[in-house]
Amino acid sequence: MNRRRALGLLGSGLVGVVGCSPPDRTPVRTSRRLDPTDVTSVASPWADGIVFVDVPEPADVVAYVSMETRRVYVDSSFRDRASWLLRAHISVSTWHWRIPLAGDDPSVPISPGDEAREFEELDLELWDPSMGPAMDDIRIVRGREADQRILATCTRLEGTTDRAVRASGGVVVRRAHAGESGTVREDFHILGLADLRASECLGTGEAVQLVGWGRREA
Repeated sequence: MNRRRALGLLGSGLVGVVGCSPPDRTPVRTSRRLDPTDVTSVASPWADGIVFVDVPEPADVVAYVSMETRRVYVDSSFRDRASWLLRAHISVSTWHWRIPLAGDDPSVPISPGDEAREFEELDLELWDPSMGPAMDDIRIVRGREADQRILATCTRLEGTTDRAVRASGGVVVRRAHAGESGTVREDFHILGLADLRASECLGTGEAVQLVGWGRREA
């Protein structure tokens, strides 16, 4: 996991800002969305003051954008769909994908040679999911978009015996619901805040940021 880059972004105040996010995306958490599905989640240390929260079920990934390696790994069967969800322009000369980042005006073309926004295309089979995500990585997942509530209960921190994390009322994240048709874009970013407490979640706790996969807020 790219913990060093995450800490650098935290120090510069850029966490949750840098990344890809089409302008018409709706917020992850909004009062208009009712009855999110409660899902079992796992939590593990990711960096100082940051906890990685995820669900145990593996995602059916059809494309993956690595911010660290500047590569986009894609299943050829989903190439057109992935490029559309990423708002990508594919160069006919280099075959590099030019992907806008958060805050970019999608109507302004990305100039050739913009290293921060250009990604080399590789087959999805060359992607190594065991490397773990870096901040602002993007994945395209098969499934139907749905609200999920995570950390609604006291969740033990993986690798520890006496620490647990809980978010008051839970954190609602819009992400892919497995087993459904369709494709969903998920960004790896800061999802919200939680309390890191003793194993029974009693007493006062230490505030931590939650990082994980989900649709990025507008």
